[in-house]
Amino acid sequence: MCDRRNMQASERLCCYGLLILAGGHVPTQNAFFREIGLREKIHRYAGTVLGISAGSMNCAEIVYAQPEETGEAVNPFYMRYMQGLGLTHVNVLPHFQNVKGARLDGLRILEDISLPDSRVRPFYGLLDGSWLYRENGHTTLYGEAWLLEAGTCIKICDCGEFREVEDER
Repeated sequence: MCDRRNMQASERLCCYGLLILAGGHVPTQNAFFREIGLREKIHRYAGTVLGISAGSMNCAEIVYAQPEETGEAVNPFYMRYMQGLGLTHVNVLPHFQNVKGARLDGLRILEDISLPDSRVRPFYGLLDGSWLYRENGHTTLYGEAWLLEAGTCIKICDCGEFREVEDER
């Protein structure tokens, strides 16, 4: 476990075969990763990295941090894009089933926030139980997922299916 109580644990990264990047608030986790220099350390890491929720989002080269807490959607200074760990170029929105029909700060999350933001960078909306697996330069998507790109939202994979996705920019 590496958090504010034992930040020095990040210095022993090479001792572990599995690194789990847990969930939480994306910008808060991103700031912590910067503080401990995880981006530099993780590129020397030889083990397996498993990202869950915010942890998976922060794996991207450029992270898309969809507003999620009250006030973020209407805050003109809220940073929706930030440098991530650089393990992939793929951006994900986990828990996508919770986005449809949801509102934040009086805005519809999908229609008023996510779709306009997809004009800047495309991302994949993953339902719980769906995941991406990257190995040897190939990224495969498993389970139900949607592609948000250029202001559109298209279902690209169903439960029980898989497909390779582009991981280059």
